[in-house]
Amino acid sequence: MLSASEASNHGISFQLTEQILGLIQRGDSFQKLVSWLPMTVAKQFDLRGCQIELYENQQQQAKLVGGVGDGWLGPANQSRPITQLWDLYKPLTQGTSLQFSSQCLGTKKPSDASLTWLGCPIMMRTTSLGNMWVLRSGQRAFDGTESKQLCRLANYVAIALHQTHLEQTIDQQQTQIRQLRNAKDEFLQLISHELFIPLGSIQLSAQTLERIFKDASWRKVPQRSTVLKVLSLLSQECRRQKQFVDNLITLMFPEHQKASEPVLMNLSEWLPSLLRTFTTRLEQESLKLSITIPQEPLLFECDVTQLERVITELINNAIKYTPAKKTVKITVKAIDTAVEIAIANTGVQIPPSHQPYIFEKFYRVPEIDKQQYGGSGLGLALTKQLVINLGGTIELKSTRQKTTFTVKLPK
Repeated sequence: MLSASEASNHGISFQLTEQILGLIQRGDSFQKLVSWLPMTVAKQFDLRGCQIELYENQQQQAKLVGGVGDGWLGPANQSRPITQLWDLYKPLTQGTSLQFSSQCLGTKKPSDASLTWLGCPIMMRTTSLGNMWVLRSGQRAFDGTESKQLCRLANYVAIALHQTHLEQTIDQQQTQIRQLRNAKDEFLQLISHELFIPLGSIQLSAQTLERIFKDASWRKVPQRSTVLKVLSLLSQECRRQKQFVDNLITLMFPEHQKASEPVLMNLSEWLPSLLRTFTTRLEQESLKLSITIPQEPLLFECDVTQLERVITELINNAIKYTPAKKTVKITVKAIDTAVEIAIANTGVQIPPSHQPYIFEKFYRVPEIDKQQYGGSGLGLALTKQLVINLGGTIELKSTRQKTTFTVKLPK
């Protein structure tokens, strides 16, 4: 598109060009431009008429969208076929301007017997969108300079039309985004209601029955031990499924998560208490737990709920991939203005080529036997999201001997 000064050098008045550019840059409607431009062009070039038409139906029809003065295009905002005038329109559809006299149209009006027409194609790149028609009285033809000037003005119409289409596309996309957000919110509500509530009820029922059958009065019930194992398994699977749904929602809808207020906590006391909850599982997997943590109070402010989920996910991950009779190591230390928590395990190495993607949602390392280790591929993605929520960072280092996840949280 020409600047105002460049257009002025080509004979188009600086004021006219500034007005056109102003309309386009302000994002005024295309209809406003095509209502204003024909009158202005007709005045500046001393024309008898100026009309703007756009093609429809794959250039089989044309519609007058704006104009002033005399014309032959028919009523405004009505489509008309152009097949009967295809010899005139063909060069225009190919991007070439066209000039002819009214005699070529076979006019029968004496007053129109001497008119000169110029058709300027409205081009967007290599596609013809329509035409700007201008006419003057008499046999005086439009010279080359005038033709170039008017065709440049027609290009402004193409730019304005393109901008209008872009704005319409943006509006449609914004509408679609709002619809998707609404659908996402509805899905979140559905997940919360249809999964959380039934799973909670099943888990509560299983725990209640488990407590009942553990009572001494039920010792003589046939297959009591089997019933207790089934109830324990049922309760465990409910907890696992609830955790999966909770992790999924946390990752997919982080804006809906309600973070608790940070509290001042002593990590040296809090962490050993949390780790005791893993004692039974560590024994079942024949694993050892090594803890290195400062004896003196290690105080810092943190969202305890989110920190607990981070530690739990990383320990569960370490236990999953640590061979029997090996050790899961946890090291805590204060560094500068941060607290560093490192959780390491021996066992499966994460290949270097996969390490950059290990925190992505649903990412699984193909080389690792999925049937043996299972999992959804959400745990580490969730962990990273939670660490980010806490204002910290998480790093991975994996070798043949050891895999370590290190979390750094601000004090």
